Amino acid sequence: MTHELTVLAVDFGAWTPDDWSALAGGASAVLTLFTVVIAIAAAAYAKQQVDLARQLREEQAQPFVVVDFADNPVMRKGIDFVVENMGQTLAKNVRITVDPPFSSTLDSAGFPLKDAPLMTQGIPSLPPGKKITALFDTAPQRYAAGLPMKYTATVRFEDSHGNPQEPLTYILDLTVRHSLLYPTEYGLSDAAEALRDISKTFKEAHGDLKNEVNRRRQAESADGDSGPAE
Repeated sequence: MTHELTVLAVDFGAWTPDDWSALAGGASAVLTLFTVVIAIAAAAYAKQQVDLARQLREEQAQPFVVVDFADNPVMRKGIDFVVENMGQTLAKNVRITVDPPFSSTLDSAGFPLKDAPLMTQGIPSLPPGKKITALFDTAPQRYAAGLPMKYTATVRFEDSHGNPQEPLTYILDLTVRHSLLYPTEYGLSDAAEALRDISKTFKEAHGDLKNEVNRRRQAESADGDSGPAE
């Protein structure tokens, strides 16, 4: 079997000026097309970066409403319900729904949180950095009462232009606070109680001292009256 190898040879020396002109035109067209492709790719990349930057600015400028439980700064072992706008702009028409509805050992005091305007009417406007705090419960009493320890809170609100924002859902779980070791912290209520105890102690001591002084005066007066007559 005979294998034939065919080699394509180009005799550039035999090319006419028209051939060279045609080659130059083709090469120029390819180069132009390549340049256009690069320009389109660069424009698409630039647009993507601009869109991402705009999206980031818009997200940073949006309100961001957070709800959570927090330690009460005054009442030891007290639990607060906190609503805060951690965004950069105003939040409007903030509405909070909780499943199941809030229940607390403090409800018997006549001010259940689930019936408060905060929960039933919402918040007309919540400026950036604004925080609203409501006393929710006290840990020892709640654990003993067997009340729900986990709630699902959904927050709906609008931006400063009245545009509805994506609803935010939070899992409020009190079990993470249960059985944790806390250092003993004394707040203003403890200080007030201590001052009342000190005041009571001083009053009792003053009363005892006054009674003792009166007793001694009476004893001295009685001794003077019983002395020898001249």
